[in-house]
Amino acid sequence: MAYLCCNSWRKAYFDKFAFPDTAAVPTDDADAYRLNPRHHWLFNKLIVAELQGLQAGPFGVPPTLQPLFAKPIYNLSGMSVDARRFDTIDEFESTLRAGMMWCECLEGPHYSVDCVAVRGKVPWICVTRGYPLDKGTWNYWHVNVPVPLQVEAHLKDFVARHLDDYTGALNFEFIGTAIIEVHPRIAVQWIDLYGDDFVRALHTLYETGQWDCQPEDEGGYSVVAFAPPAHYRAPSPEVWEQWTATEGVTYMQLPSYAPDGSFNTLGMPEGGMRLVVINTRDPGSGFALRDDLVAYYLGTAELSEQGRGTQPEACQTGY
Repeated sequence: MAYLCCNSWRKAYFDKFAFPDTAAVPTDDADAYRLNPRHHWLFNKLIVAELQGLQAGPFGVPPTLQPLFAKPIYNLSGMSVDARRFDTIDEFESTLRAGMMWCECLEGPHYSVDCVAVRGKVPWICVTRGYPLDKGTWNYWHVNVPVPLQVEAHLKDFVARHLDDYTGALNFEFIGTAIIEVHPRIAVQWIDLYGDDFVRALHTLYETGQWDCQPEDEGGYSVVAFAPPAHYRAPSPEVWEQWTATEGVTYMQLPSYAPDGSFNTLGMPEGGMRLVVINTRDPGSGFALRDDLVAYYLGTAELSEQGRGTQPEACQTGY
């Protein structure tokens, strides 16, 4: 499999391309870590913060400010595990444990920025804005929004300064204009919204080191729903066909369970497990389909917790 995936629903998307096994394109942090031994430091969030001059330090070094934000220095499972804001230093020091870091609180929109890097240059970039809910969960992501000039300049400067020996995809997480995470991989959750030509070009990049694609200026929305950790039965083929045939939907993902029916929730946020991902060109149909899916699995009483198609403009604080 040329595109490496730990999730069977994600893997199914790439099967149609029938790529030969001549290149390994990572889509998850574990594979990205294994395939990039020279760039393990990218996963160290304390190093990323210090390279930007942010006020930060490891647990055990007394913080110099409050309020502050804390998170694991390393977290390859994603989903904001154990990340939270503390209003006081005393609260932080009485709660946290080894392996954590503190950082100044950041304010502003949350951006997930995919780019292609070729030896310090960035020939392609796409910015996605995330709209958060409570406890580490998300309402939706707006894919391919206008690139904020300060974000683009900071990203390109970071790549030029620190990644002139790297060729491949990169995913940056921003709060406002500050980088909070870097991953040597693409954000696979909405890669289908980039189009088939992009997927083929990315595979070619990992085979040849060359990038010669300018994807069409498309975008869309990645609408998500969270639910209490449990085993949720797969829908019947008829129901699945009805869902995927919804106008504007480009791809859907459901949880991947082990053969015994278990589901690893280690990488899920405090607010619950990610039940469904709906990628769509049309936000209205995506939100309506999410309501239908949540009702199918949880009943109508749970719908209010999923945002019911709202599109909040408030910025997220922290990360």
